Amino acid sequence: MFQIKQHNPTQYGVSEWQLEEAQVFWAKKEESLALNILKELIKKLDANWFQVENDPHLKLMYTECLRLCGTWLAETCLENPTIIMQKYLEKAVEIAASHRGDNRDELKKGKTKAFLSLARFSDNQYQRIENYMKSSEFENKQALLKKAKEEVGLLRERRVQTNRYTVKVQRELELDECAIHALTEDRQRFLCKAVENYISCLLSGEEHDMWIFRLCSLWLENSGVDRINEMMKKNAEKIPSYKFLPLMYQLAARMGTKMMGGLGFHEVLNNLMSRISLDHPHHTLFIILALANANKDELLTKTDAKRINKLIKNAPKEISQLDVDRMEAARNIINIIRKRRAYMVRDVEALCDAYITLANVDATPWKAQRGGISIPADQPIIKLKNLEDVVVPTMEIKVDPTGRYENLVTVRSFKPEFHLAGGLNLPKIINCVGSDGKERRQLVKGRDDLRQDAVMQQVFQMCNTLLQQNTETRKRKLTIRRYKVVPLSQRSGVLEWCTGTTPIGEFLVNADKGAHKRYRPHDYSGFQCQKIMMDAQKKHSEEKYNIFMKVCDNFQPVFRYFCMEKFRDPAVWFEKRLAYTRSVATSSIVGYILGLGDRHVQNILIDEQTAELVHIDLGVAFEQGKILPTPETVPFRLTRDIVDGMGITGVEGVFRRCCEKTMAVMRNSQEALLTIVEVLLYDPLFDWTMNPLKALYLQQRPEDEADMSSTLGADPRACKRKASSDDQSFNKVAERVLMRLQEKLKGVEEGTVLSVGGQVNLLIQQAMDPKNLSRLFPGWKPWV
Repeated sequence: MFQIKQHNPTQYGVSEWQLEEAQVFWAKKEESLALNILKELIKKLDANWFQVENDPHLKLMYTECLRLCGTWLAETCLENPTIIMQKYLEKAVEIAASHRGDNRDELKKGKTKAFLSLARFSDNQYQRIENYMKSSEFENKQALLKKAKEEVGLLRERRVQTNRYTVKVQRELELDECAIHALTEDRQRFLCKAVENYISCLLSGEEHDMWIFRLCSLWLENSGVDRINEMMKKNAEKIPSYKFLPLMYQLAARMGTKMMGGLGFHEVLNNLMSRISLDHPHHTLFIILALANANKDELLTKTDAKRINKLIKNAPKEISQLDVDRMEAARNIINIIRKRRAYMVRDVEALCDAYITLANVDATPWKAQRGGISIPADQPIIKLKNLEDVVVPTMEIKVDPTGRYENLVTVRSFKPEFHLAGGLNLPKIINCVGSDGKERRQLVKGRDDLRQDAVMQQVFQMCNTLLQQNTETRKRKLTIRRYKVVPLSQRSGVLEWCTGTTPIGEFLVNADKGAHKRYRPHDYSGFQCQKIMMDAQKKHSEEKYNIFMKVCDNFQPVFRYFCMEKFRDPAVWFEKRLAYTRSVATSSIVGYILGLGDRHVQNILIDEQTAELVHIDLGVAFEQGKILPTPETVPFRLTRDIVDGMGITGVEGVFRRCCEKTMAVMRNSQEALLTIVEVLLYDPLFDWTMNPLKALYLQQRPEDEADMSSTLGADPRACKRKASSDDQSFNKVAERVLMRLQEKLKGVEEGTVLSVGGQVNLLIQQAMDPKNLSRLFPGWKPWV
């Protein structure tokens, strides 16, 4: 509800309660009454403009009346868009902009709201035109126009005598050309107005910082439009650099020196990236360096590091020109940072090289070894000591808008031994000793592109921000557990080790000490269940369902014992079980919205201190799981063991309520979410599409692992999207993903629009349906 200080200028016939009354009528869907009250208020304020101009409170009321009236007229389509923009929204911005010199909170908020309303209106008009220009109807119109041009050209060429028909054809052609020209001009006008006001909104306060995503989306989408680049060059420099930090991966992916985009695009972008990097080097340097080191795995393992620059200049044929261009731009920015922070850049480069070198050490000889393994003496990582300017890369650093980063934990040294984690590529677990004396575990991975995991963690962060802004979800502490992912090149990276966690599969079905074996010794073993379901793979669905039900009858859930074992005190046990249930609810709904798949029992960890879930290995997103050889048929993991951990009420009560609260926040924030995901989907380095190699890696028989390891050798996500003819089909897939995401956020399921409660109910039914579970790939372990 709009609020301003008590001020009742009855001599002008206007008061705050009239504005509040209009908002009440609007909330009750009595649109005409609400609009009539606003128009009457605007008329009175117009008539007393001289007094309004000298009274900040009246000016604020006038701004709010114009803003609301314009917004509501746009929603009800009761006025022409041009009239709405000129008569209401632009006027509101004009009056708001005259609030100079008065920085009271309510005046600043009024100004920010006015800028955002005009930006959103202009953006919606731009999107409407853009969607029409992408439609088949417009394509047909263009084809007819081309045909008409050819016909008129032929008539002129053959000097056909002017008659009624030739005049008609020429006149229609002129009218069509004028209409398309006007549409193009409108598109440009609305685009520029949207960009201008998003910038003004971001400059005038912190309340709507999430719209930085939409501003950057519009800019990157129209990188060839000189007017937009000019606006970004002139005004974006005024936006505090920290506001761009959530988009560092996406902005860095577009860096270049001469290719892509329009006049000045790369100059503006590179200058912006330099400013952000100089202000916040701890957040940006690893990202920029990962692009500069894109192909460093091969270089560090095949040749002397001193020859790297020479090799990059004579780039291998498999590296595209775009990659070379991006690498060059990244190195230029690193050189700019080097001039101001030489020691920091030197030490970060040395640390990245050491990580990459260790990541590519073949660990096969130690595969069977238990316990710690000495890091080979020739590894540079054990020689690194006291990097005073380099923060521990796997620690989350709070953004300081002032750029003064003090009391940061930096890298002191590394322990001289490592452990091996499971998996195809045998990643190494190492211990980094910080300047505070604490040891922090890190997972160093080679032959794996971690950028997708990093970007998904970024999306989780945005979802957490949205959940934190809502009172209902904030008081229930509904968040998604995150961990830091730092890509170092195209094929290696380092991750924060989730200390104190264990995979739910390890607790439930570990062959030696799993809870199922301990509490239900007479049930089928995990291996037996896997074998039975593997053998049933080629049977028809009804038979497979019957076999699955038999397995379930002989394999009863035991996850309730996790909290009983870990938390002996009844009050603590109750608190942790509640935290577990809330965590399952939040991660299930957010995972469903983002189409997160591959949620098998090794990809979900549980924290032994807090009982919260941590989702890892986020390579299957945006419903890629549905196009695997054995498609995923459930929206999220809600198997019998997961439900068992929630206690006697199961999915009723806390779980359902938290699902509904999370879904309500996601649906109410659909504009922000769609904007965020749109920027990610069109990221040229974000390879989220499914390919045959990735599918084979995800769904293989356990006995095939050794053969596959020798066949693939490298990153299972290594099939990269080509930058040429594939782009168009990629964009179509991205549009389809966005459309489905939009449907989810509007509650459209199976062609029907559902309430929040109805949608959550349907998803729970789908996730628990034995018929859906029986059709899943056995490696997912749907009986657990």
